[in-house]
Amino acid sequence: MSKTFNKTENVFDLNVEPLKEEFLVHQYPEANESFLKKPSKVEEVIESLQIMENANNRDSVKAARKSTVIQKPFNMDSDFMVTFRTVASTTTSVKRGKLKKTRLNTNQFTFMRQIEPDPEDRISARKEREIVADNFRRMGNFEYRKRRYDEAILYYTKALSYVKDTPVLYVNRAMCYIKLKEYKRGIMDCDYILAYIDNRYVRAWLYRAAAYKRLNDEANYEYSVYKAKRLNHTETEFIDDFLEKVKTLL
Repeated sequence: MSKTFNKTENVFDLNVEPLKEEFLVHQYPEANESFLKKPSKVEEVIESLQIMENANNRDSVKAARKSTVIQKPFNMDSDFMVTFRTVASTTTSVKRGKLKKTRLNTNQFTFMRQIEPDPEDRISARKEREIVADNFRRMGNFEYRKRRYDEAILYYTKALSYVKDTPVLYVNRAMCYIKLKEYKRGIMDCDYILAYIDNRYVRAWLYRAAAYKRLNDEANYEYSVYKAKRLNHTETEFIDDFLEKVKTLL
């Protein structure tokens, strides 16, 4: 059995003196337990504090992430990225048939025969070059008779560009050098004949002797005459006549 609460009565019906009015003034206005059924303000305060704490935590995380990003000034020389665009081809693809692989012949002899011209072609080309060279030789001889030795040398040189293995053009040019008193150049042409074309060519030995005679080199002069007579003993008369002319004309 319950009793209603009265300010002048004891709640539990004890023999306790009732509280004075001055103390009842400061008592919680709801002395009964009905406040337990209402929403607690403490829970609302705690919940709001948790919301504020979570918001603060999120703000601190964002601030920490921003602080880790270091911004530096943009450099045009290094801070860029090159990208490539692939353009789709608009041309239609055409299928080509596979080429048949031909086996190359690596035999050296066979390879040289393939690249070398036909012997008849070589002979024909040689004759054509000899005709051109002979025409330049004739023009050089004409200039030599006119004592235009420089022009004669040019024609002999042009002739040698077509045919390089004929001694006549070299000795003709050597004689022009001797006439122009360019004795060493004349000796070089004679030595080329004796070393690479014909080591017995009598005119090369005689023109060589004439050039050394004008250089006052008696040793090489005597050696050239000796080689001319020994290698061409059937032309002794021609050699003697030439040596006489060397003494008088050159």
